Amino acid sequence: MNTSESLSAGEALEEIERVRGRVRRSGRWAGWLYLFWGISAVVYWTAMFLGPGPVKLSAAVFWGLLTIGSFAYVYRQSVYGCGLDRLQSVITFAWVGTMVGAAFAGTYLLPDDPTGWWVVAALGLAGVAAVPVLYGAWRMRPWAGER
Repeated sequence: MNTSESLSAGEALEEIERVRGRVRRSGRWAGWLYLFWGISAVVYWTAMFLGPGPVKLSAAVFWGLLTIGSFAYVYRQSVYGCGLDRLQSVITFAWVGTMVGAAFAGTYLLPDDPTGWWVVAALGLAGVAAVPVLYGAWRMRPWAGER
């Protein structure tokens, strides 16, 4: 677009929509990251609740590397899409709450060697811990194409 030419009202609206579309597309990375973190949280908590010692250690190391890698990736993104600013703080606080809750439940409620219904409870806790970021992925819907 040449900034020296004047636009009609219709052309201005079209240009605004074009720019909004570019911003929405540039924010898709956040939806994919939320989805990735949601799936990773379920796998992490399942390993932490039900896995033997070496599996728990591997999951903790992987989680740390995943966190560092995600911070680096997010920092390198230059454009944040519409909706991300509104969702980010809500999802972050909710996710921290569910992750801390899962950690406390795993420490104080689940037995050292869960069997029977305790396995179902551990899997349920793993799923609940991932709900905020999975909700964020659903709200961003990066798989939906042009929104």
